[in-house]
Amino acid sequence: MLLVPSEEEEDRWSVYNVIDTHDRTYNNNLKLKSSLLYGKCFSGSSLGWLVVVNEDYTITLYKPYYFISSSSSNPKTTTHVNLPCLLPRPLSDYDNILEEDFYDVNIYDDNPEEFYYQGSEYHVSKVLITASPLTNNKNNIIPNDECIVVVIYGHMCELACIRYGKDTTWTKIIDEKFSKGFEDVAHYKGKFYGLTFDGTLVSFQYPNLNTGITTYMKFVAPNIRSLEGISRKYLVVSSCGGELLSVERYIFLNEDGYERITKNFRVLKLDLDVDGDGGGKWLEKKSLGDIALFVGDNSSIAVLASEFNIQPNCIYFTHHHTGLATKTARNCDLGVYNLENQTFKFNYNLPSTIFHMICKRHPIWIEPPISSTNFN
Repeated sequence: MLLVPSEEEEDRWSVYNVIDTHDRTYNNNLKLKSSLLYGKCFSGSSLGWLVVVNEDYTITLYKPYYFISSSSSNPKTTTHVNLPCLLPRPLSDYDNILEEDFYDVNIYDDNPEEFYYQGSEYHVSKVLITASPLTNNKNNIIPNDECIVVVIYGHMCELACIRYGKDTTWTKIIDEKFSKGFEDVAHYKGKFYGLTFDGTLVSFQYPNLNTGITTYMKFVAPNIRSLEGISRKYLVVSSCGGELLSVERYIFLNEDGYERITKNFRVLKLDLDVDGDGGGKWLEKKSLGDIALFVGDNSSIAVLASEFNIQPNCIYFTHHHTGLATKTARNCDLGVYNLENQTFKFNYNLPSTIFHMICKRHPIWIEPPISSTNFN
């Protein structure tokens, strides 16, 4: 489901259901069961948890929808967990200005007149959560020490990780051989995989702090020649097909950078059985079959389309939060791409009033709720 600003209340979010239907009276705009501060910019979502970087660089994970307990006086609420300060950027010559004024990005309209600032909330570009940070133990909600959070953060797009409930600080994951910065990260068959901006795939494991063994990165697969144009890459674990996919999104930007639109997609799958030497390579995948993918600022999702009444063999995408802000539908880059016939359908029939409200709060995919008594 797509998290968008509410049409009715300026300080609320709504969940927009992109399920296809021929019934024009179908109400796609679903109210959140709990309120979230509209002033928060979500840095990502994973396993249904929304991620916020606070002004002091601590991180909060929000989980809407859930019943905290059957005896709660307010059962429909948002639960959250707090993580420690995430390695804020080093001091620089720019620190004579306010932190909240450090970045500036124009809001583009037909006649751009305004601008807004990006601060600590843009410190994180991607978040991966391996398991719910909370678990239900005999009707008591307790920390889940199997939960590992991995983030891509900072201007250099570095990696850091933390085990919720065990670690008190973040651990940076560094390897000088792979210093190009990371575009996405995934957890696949017990290992973490990172995709660099030059398309190189590496694997790494969580550091064992008890034994003093630190993590290291291992080369897995080289990049594959990109198609023409600017690209953005996503890693997707397809549990339906047991594959690790790389989704390449090709974007057109006009000369001044204000107007952008997705023009093409390419899907690759990882082949680890290359010549029996333990290496890997990417193979192009022409069809997703009954699978649909959801990519954006979220941890990418693959689902069986037939189980959710959505279009198969398609890629649903959003305008990522580090991109250009917008006040019109013309420059909001979100929609669905059909891999079979290579066609696009943009904007999901969102009401036109939505686009003015998302100029600072880009839509983000969030996995729908599950059992009210289970946080997994």
